[in-house]
Amino acid sequence: MAKLVGGPLGSYRGKAGGTIGTSWKGIPVVKSMPLSVANPDTVLQQNQRGRFSQCVAVARLLLSDLITPYWNPFSKRMSGYNAFIRQNINAFDKNGLSAPYDFYASRGVLKGIQDFTATSAESDENIQTHWTINSGQGDALGTDKIIFVYYNETQNVWKFKAGVETRTKAGEVI
Repeated sequence: MAKLVGGPLGSYRGKAGGTIGTSWKGIPVVKSMPLSVANPDTVLQQNQRGRFSQCVAVARLLLSDLITPYWNPFSKRMSGYNAFIRQNINAFDKNGLSAPYDFYASRGVLKGIQDFTATSAESDENIQTHWTINSGQGDALGTDKIIFVYYNETQNVWKFKAGVETRTKAGEVI
């Protein structure tokens, strides 16, 4: 049974005939009932569910530090969280990050840093970074702030550090 929210001509919540009344981001919407619901348990579906679970786990860790400030303002027709999942789901498998080169902490038109390397000792939490300074190339400025998102595979830990180093500080310890 549906519940009228805004009077007889307003929106509704719940099931009414073959429709469902609900809201999305505060906007009343009406959806049709699905004709049937299938829940395939194929190997491909299990792999997709594993990728999705791993990507969502990482997105939850990075939500406040990375996704909210760096994905939300630039996402069109979806939340920054959903855009992050959509962009990065194929970088994961059921065990975690499987394709680091397919993982994007952010996207945009700003020229990225070049020749980036990072090293650390097993017993040390600090990471020594180095990159080629490319200020003045394209839209790259020496005052651009660098965002570090890194994953320690042996400890299964994600870390985030933003806005401390600039493009001209190659060779910093984070």
